[in-house]
Amino acid sequence: MDDPAFRQWLTRRSWSLSVRYCKVVALLLPPAALATDVPLLRAGGLDGIGWLIAWQLSAEAICLGLIAADRLWPALCTREAPLHAFCTLFIGLCTWIGMADGGLRGDFSIYAAGMTFGAAVAATPRRIRQPLYAASLFAIAVPVWLREGGDPVRVAAGLVNPFCVVMLCLWLDRFTWSRDRALYAETQRAEAERARADAVLYNVLPQAVAEEIKRQGRVRARKFDNLGVLFADIAGFTGFASRLPPDALVLVLDEIFSSFDALAQKHGVEKIKTMGDAYMAVSQGGVPALCRLALDLRAALERYNHANGTSMALRIGIHAGPAVGGVLGAQRFLYDVWGDTVNVASRLESAGRAGSIQVSEAVVRQAGEGFAFTARGLVELQGRGRVLTYWLLGQARAAEQADGWAEAA
Repeated sequence: MDDPAFRQWLTRRSWSLSVRYCKVVALLLPPAALATDVPLLRAGGLDGIGWLIAWQLSAEAICLGLIAADRLWPALCTREAPLHAFCTLFIGLCTWIGMADGGLRGDFSIYAAGMTFGAAVAATPRRIRQPLYAASLFAIAVPVWLREGGDPVRVAAGLVNPFCVVMLCLWLDRFTWSRDRALYAETQRAEAERARADAVLYNVLPQAVAEEIKRQGRVRARKFDNLGVLFADIAGFTGFASRLPPDALVLVLDEIFSSFDALAQKHGVEKIKTMGDAYMAVSQGGVPALCRLALDLRAALERYNHANGTSMALRIGIHAGPAVGGVLGAQRFLYDVWGDTVNVASRLESAGRAGSIQVSEAVVRQAGEGFAFTARGLVELQGRGRVLTYWLLGQARAAEQADGWAEAA
C-alpha cells in the first residue's frame, strides 16, 4: 500500500477509534475489577491474584495513557509509530492475560474478547499485527505446555481456543483493512463530488452567499454602505451580431466574457451577471479595483480586435454608493444587487461614449491619486437630471507619461 494519503487517513481513523475504545475500557474496567477482585481478596487475600491486579492496573494505565497522549499531543493522530506502538502494547496486554488466566486455568474469555475487539476496531497502515498474533499464540503455548506436563495431545487440545481466536483475528484484520479501503475510496469520491458541486456553486454565487445557502438554505439581503458598481457594454455589437450565425455569436461572446471573468478574478472584483453583450461587476472594497478592471477590460477588447480584425469598443460606467445585495426566489436563484447606485452606474454606461470610461464624482473622490480623470461636465442621465461626470483616462503615472510624450511630439 503506497498511497500516502490513504496511510495518513487510515492512521488518523484508527487512532481515533482506538482512543474511543480506550475511553470505554477505562470507564468499565475499574468497576469490573472491583467486582472480580473483592470476592477473591475476601476468600484468599492477595495470594494468587497479584498478577490479576497488576494486569488490571497496566490495562487501565495504557488506556489512560493513550487518552492523555491524544489530548496533550494531538499531532500523534497522524503518525504511524504511536499507533503501531499502541497496537503492540495492546496485543501484549491481551497475551499476558491469555498466558496467566488462560494458560494456567484454561479461561481464554478475556483474551478472546480483547484480541477480537482490537482486531475489529482499527487497522494499521503497516501489517504489523499478523506476526504479533502468531507470537501471542506461541507465548500462550508455554504455560499450556507446562500445565499439561508436555503431553502433545493435551497441549493441542488446550490451544484450540487461542488458535481459533488468532485465526478469527487474522480474518478480522483482513476484513477491517478491506472495509477501510472501501470507506476511503467512497470518502474520496464523496469529497470530489462535493468539491465539484462547491466549485459550480461558487461560480454562480459569491463565496459568502454560497456558504450561507449551504448552511441555511436561503440568503438574507445584505446592505452595503459603499459598493462600487461597474457596467460595461459593447458598443455597436447589435450590428456586428447581425452578420454572424447564432453559434458563432455565442463563441465570440464566450471568448470575450471569459477574458473579462479572468480579469475580474485578478482584481478581486465580483462578477454579477452578463446581459446580452453587457457585463456587470461590483466591488465591496471600493472603486480603485473597479477602475483598474475597467482599464483592463478596455485593453482586453482592443487585443481581441487586433487578433480577430474586429472594431468593437466598450462603453463603461462606474458609480459607488449604498446598495443591497441578495438572492430572489428559491429555484434557479441568481445573486444580484439593487439600489440607486446600480441605476446610476447603468445610466453612466448608457450615456457614455464608445471606448471611454465615464464615472461619477463619487468615484473620483474615492479613487485617490492613483488615477487620472478629466471632467466631462454636466450630463443628462435618465431619471436623474443633469449630473457632473468624469472620464477615467488611466492610471496616473501612465496618463502623465502619455501627456509628456504628446508635448514632446
